[in-house]
Amino acid sequence: MIEIKDIDDIRISLYKSLRFTPCSHIENNVFIAEGKKVTLKLLNSNIKIQSLFIISEFFYEYKSLIISKEITEDNIFIAEKNLMEQIVGFKLHSGVMAIGMQPDFTPIEQLGNKIVILNAVRDAENVGSIARNATAFKVNSLIFDEQSSSPYLRRAVRVSVGNVFDLKINKAQNLEKTILNLKSLGYQILCAEICKNSIEINKINFAEKVAIIFGNEGDGIEEKYLNLCDSICFIPISEKVDSLNVAASSAIFLYNLSKRFADL
Repeated sequence: MIEIKDIDDIRISLYKSLRFTPCSHIENNVFIAEGKKVTLKLLNSNIKIQSLFIISEFFYEYKSLIISKEITEDNIFIAEKNLMEQIVGFKLHSGVMAIGMQPDFTPIEQLGNKIVILNAVRDAENVGSIARNATAFKVNSLIFDEQSSSPYLRRAVRVSVGNVFDLKINKAQNLEKTILNLKSLGYQILCAEICKNSIEINKINFAEKVAIIFGNEGDGIEEKYLNLCDSICFIPISEKVDSLNVAASSAIFLYNLSKRFADL
């Protein structure tokens, strides 16, 4: 273990100024796991951990788990909580963080039978909530397009409470081609959207292989993707409300999907 006493210690540079995802994380293909719950989720996953930045109490409480991840001693950093707060730039609840190596994206052919697709979902907290909802309702695969926030951004990982680590994730360089590929593989493509031709979610007959597209928080799903889907479905709500937040909508859609297969 290495004790950190200087906020400018170069060895903990990846932990500096974490209010937003630093460019250094994107450049190095890493992500931050922040907080005790998320860090433990990471430690119990198959994802490689580059380093830990923790208070000493956490190390001794979970020493056997940490050792099992084969993290070298020179990548385990210990510091007082107040010093850690100066380094990361905000108040910490637990004084527990880790840098994980972003896994390779999963090829389309290796995704599960139930897939969430994100079209221009830019808010990282919404992406994190959707990742958490997907795991809660036993959907283990997520595709995000070039316009969506990465599920490995700091706020997405935090809001997902580490459940993003349980997902098979694919990044669509061309979402139109990805949808057509999924259709050729036998997936039913559904769009979650309120429009003239949409069907109530409880009237949808889900196929064995389903991909549900969720769209941008303000503009919804792009029309070209609506034209490619098998069905457009909506959640019936009060006329006093225009729409639901995309993360809240995803929970309702995925709950209905889970009821169809009675796998909860």
